[in-house]
Amino acid sequence: MDVFALYEQEQQNTAHNTSRADALDAAMRQAVDGLMANPQGRLLLRWLLHLCRNFSVEEVGIVPQPAESARLFFTEGRRMVGMRLMQLLQQANPSHLPALLQTKENDAHDLSTL
Repeated sequence: MDVFALYEQEQQNTAHNTSRADALDAAMRQAVDGLMANPQGRLLLRWLLHLCRNFSVEEVGIVPQPAESARLFFTEGRRMVGMRLMQLLQQANPSHLPALLQTKENDAHDLSTL
């Protein structure tokens, strides 16, 4: 590799970053599989989805315009994290998300109190 040829350095850096991203994705999918394998892990995932409020509507109410915007930005950021979590569940195993939402094993835990 020519140290003065920037295009060669860029190609090498891109390949290195791609392999690192692939390794991270594989590790994240493995972590989700591990969480889905036991009831405590599934409870944690349900709790995270509950906190992200992906399945609820945010009521803005009557507040000043700047506060309304800030609250909306915060809520949408939280939902983005929830959407990424659901995407990760789907990528790890397409049956994870439906199993997580349909199971009754954690009915004893009221997530709304957390």
